[in-house]
Amino acid sequence: MLAAVTRSPGEMVIEDVSDPGRPRTGNVIVRPEAVGICGSDFHLFSGDVGALSGARDFYPRIQGHEVSAVIDDPNDATSLDPGDRVAIFPLLPCGICYPCQAGRPNACTRFRLVGVHLDGGLAERLEVPATCVFATGDLDADGTAFVEPASVAVHALTRGRLRPGEQVVVFGAGPIGLATMLAAVQSSARVLVVDPIESRRDLAKRLGAERTAWAPPADLLREAGDWTEGEGPPLVIETSGEPGVLPAAMAMAASAGRVVVVGMSSGSAVIRPGVFPEKEIDVIGSSCATRTDFRHAINLVSAHRSSLTALFSHHFPLTRTAEAFEFAMRRPPDAIKILVTVP
Repeated sequence: MLAAVTRSPGEMVIEDVSDPGRPRTGNVIVRPEAVGICGSDFHLFSGDVGALSGARDFYPRIQGHEVSAVIDDPNDATSLDPGDRVAIFPLLPCGICYPCQAGRPNACTRFRLVGVHLDGGLAERLEVPATCVFATGDLDADGTAFVEPASVAVHALTRGRLRPGEQVVVFGAGPIGLATMLAAVQSSARVLVVDPIESRRDLAKRLGAERTAWAPPADLLREAGDWTEGEGPPLVIETSGEPGVLPAAMAMAASAGRVVVVGMSSGSAVIRPGVFPEKEIDVIGSSCATRTDFRHAINLVSAHRSSLTALFSHHFPLTRTAEAFEFAMRRPPDAIKILVTVP
């Protein structure tokens, strides 16, 4: 079968690879339709594996963890029928480490992620455990591929203990940031989105953000302070992955507020320790999503399917996957969510 294989950092080729054949016990075979490209894909493709979880053998790898697919061979492991569209829940926890035993398998110290630690959706057929497939009903392929990033947004708000009516600042208006904003608005929050790209700020407003902003840090602090009548936002969510944003987010948050860090980076930033006892803020990490988050994300995407089409800015066929990655890593202003379509 045809697949896009990342052989080594910066080297991706389209080649014939072994077809999985019949699925093993407990597994199913799916046929990927659309695969989203995201920041963690860039890290693996470029060799920045320090931003990924665990020191593991990543290459060669068929990437792709934001996957829309249809059931090809259900193998009596699922009640779904051939042709049913599904989103792939890509996280496979070990089940025995402390986070798994504590009920937080998304933070598993030995987890494997489809498309990162295991081969993923940038291929014509894919074998996954039956427990990883979630039916999405009449949701289209692009929307189904967006369920995984939407689940990351849902989990971030869960970690941040969002309350209805709260004022929330979201740093970053990429796919994760926009999904976070959308989920927060659906929960009756008021949201200010911060992003340097004007077209992304405009899209955030169209999707429901109350305000958008971009300015030097001191001006951003004043704007957020004015918006919250001097208190600062009780919840700040960092989705951009830019290390320098975290100090600004902590300075912006209200005393006794929460800062949720979603964006991935191997970089570092200088943080003033005094901000923690002075404001008694909670700084919370948010990793991947739980199965419950994933189910909620299907409902979120389904409810906003019409407006979310504005996010799907570019499509590339499987044979041009390397070009899609190189295009995405240049970060053109008009690119939001880039998808690879699999024939």
